[in-house]
Amino acid sequence: MVDPNEFELAAMRRAGDAAGEFIDALGRTDMARWTAAEWVSFVETICGAYVDALIDQQISVNAAATKVQGLPG
Repeated sequence: MVDPNEFELAAMRRAGDAAGEFIDALGRTDMARWTAAEWVSFVETICGAYVDALIDQQISVNAAATKVQGLPG
């Protein structure tokens, strides 16, 4: 990614944390020995955490904007 913004960087950090948790839970760090299903789960974990982080950030931004604008939340 070229020139990520602060939101993307935060999402990458969350995805990295999720990747580490996945590897810890799997109990095997030698990725060359992972099954195809383990690889798919790993990629889904990273991508899911990244997207979820962006969504959570957008929800927070929307809530703050609603509060500032005095709209019912």
